[in-house]
Amino acid sequence: MFCSKGYEAVTIDDVAAHAGYSRMPIYSLFGDKQNLFFALWRRAIAEMMETLMAGLERGVPLRDNLRRLAEAAAQSRPFAPGAAEQLFFVVQTIALSRPEIEDELQALSRTVIGRFAAMVADSTLAKGEQLRATPDTIAAHLVAHINGMSTVQFQTGRGYVNVDDLVAIFTAIALKR
Repeated sequence: MFCSKGYEAVTIDDVAAHAGYSRMPIYSLFGDKQNLFFALWRRAIAEMMETLMAGLERGVPLRDNLRRLAEAAAQSRPFAPGAAEQLFFVVQTIALSRPEIEDELQALSRTVIGRFAAMVADSTLAKGEQLRATPDTIAAHLVAHINGMSTVQFQTGRGYVNVDDLVAIFTAIALKR
């Protein structure tokens, strides 16, 4: 509902009716619309992470994992076109006024970056290859690039994702030349 109607247009009554409940269980479980929205956001991020991380393996060459990540990122469309970015702005706006949600959002960001960092650290390097930075820094840049791809799609209404280009970008992020 948030994706199709937009955050502001959805009410707790709408959610309750869609779920087949009265509004009281929604309030009992989540407290308010912002907490409900953030719970859904966490779930969507977890599902997207599982999609992106599904093909990655420990102990394989980093280049292979970067290719698999690029393929997953190119195919991943967890939200309707433009919805993810609109919803991301809602999450950021909520976090500005709700310190507890801001703290949870920061923790979620650390978790996402931590999973990418573990992938980098658990991958092998070919003879002569060196990481460009620490696994945490590489992970932060990979996540930023994946987020940037979504922003471009949001701004233009089109996806400009080519797996080979992503592999080259991800490799340049991760490895020294």
